[in-house]
Amino acid sequence: MSQSFSATSMGPTAAANSPLKTPTREELLAQLDGANRWGAVLVLAQSVAVLILALLVDWNDVLQQPLTSTIAIATIVGPFVMSILTFWAQNKKEIGDIKEQTRFGQFDKHQLRNLFQDTLRRLQLPDKRLPVYVVADKFTNAAMLHVGLGGFFKSLNGVYLHRQALHKFTPAEVQDVMGHELGHFYRYYLITDRFRIVTLALGVCAGLYAVQLIGLNTYVSYIVLVAIAGALWTLNSMLTARHIWAIEYLCDDLGAHVHGVTVSIAGLMKLGAEWEVLTAVQQQAAFSAHRGQLSAVEVAEAIAAAIPYGHATRAELEAAVEKSLKQKANQGPSIGGFLHYMWHGDDDADVDEEFEQQMKKLKALQNIPRIPWETLLAQPGVIEFDQARLAALIELIEQFPQAALFHTPEALGANDPMHPPLKLRILYLWRNRSAIDPTP
Repeated sequence: MSQSFSATSMGPTAAANSPLKTPTREELLAQLDGANRWGAVLVLAQSVAVLILALLVDWNDVLQQPLTSTIAIATIVGPFVMSILTFWAQNKKEIGDIKEQTRFGQFDKHQLRNLFQDTLRRLQLPDKRLPVYVVADKFTNAAMLHVGLGGFFKSLNGVYLHRQALHKFTPAEVQDVMGHELGHFYRYYLITDRFRIVTLALGVCAGLYAVQLIGLNTYVSYIVLVAIAGALWTLNSMLTARHIWAIEYLCDDLGAHVHGVTVSIAGLMKLGAEWEVLTAVQQQAAFSAHRGQLSAVEVAEAIAAAIPYGHATRAELEAAVEKSLKQKANQGPSIGGFLHYMWHGDDDADVDEEFEQQMKKLKALQNIPRIPWETLLAQPGVIEFDQARLAALIELIEQFPQAALFHTPEALGANDPMHPPLKLRILYLWRNRSAIDPTP
């Protein structure tokens, strides 16, 4: 499919008439404010329910039957605890604990600390001694964790920067990422997440009361406990699912206040470019002759092992993945792999089937027109923009709304439930640039 892409002058009504709609900041703030008004009511209702159930629970019986009580509590809080522990168990280092000689791309521990302090200052945020961690992850990303347990386990809270981001981003782009994550911590969040301890307390009291009523000797009692846990977390996750895009837009907005929208959009374009290469490499690996009998999980492991820290061309990455697949296929079965198969064989079969279906769907990307945004770069392979080049990029996106910016699953309508599409994130920042860009 051929299509001519060239930017032409656009009038002031282009954004209003564009099929690519983005919310205004005022709409987002009103949405989040409304969500938190409802969330405050939910937290209050849960608190009242905790008090009522606490009066109904026979606490002497809880102490006299520690095993039953522990099972009931573990069933309710276990999934939450495991998710936190999994997150915390990542291979990471707080920047203060990093060795003096260690470098992540161009950064050392002192530069990262200075960038973080400067980001707080530029955004006029208080310094709450929030830990900043570098995570040994080869995919460009970052995260913020707030456990929502009040004064308990505060040391788990922090900003988590993936090591790959430090290899691929400029200092200004790293600060943009820091600003985004600080938005999650300081300004744009759901009150239900900050009072997660109330939800946990409600679940514990409900679980203890349930086992005192029906015992813990039948399958029914376990079904009831699982149902209680599921109902509580479903209720809370409904708010997150409905409002997470609004929160992400607002955190992009705050991050862009550090150095302006040109820096923020360059960072988003780097994410998209990386995602596009990884999508292509994943397809290549799925149908590679070197794959042999490797499962989807083993293919993912081979890809992760092949990805280097820092920049690599698509050709270099494809060659590295082919080599990694061949090595993994030649290793043959291991005792660990056999045990994994015994425990997870059926699950792995489902994963393999889904993987194959997804890879077949991705073949349709070849038929989707793609905007040749690389032609706008001043230096081939260096993703950065000035105002004029960025304006040209936006014009292409607006003029060809059906064309893909990147050949990724997003181009097929497979949106990330946690993040708005990259196109819309870019357009939101551009359309709000007059209120975002810091004054000289």
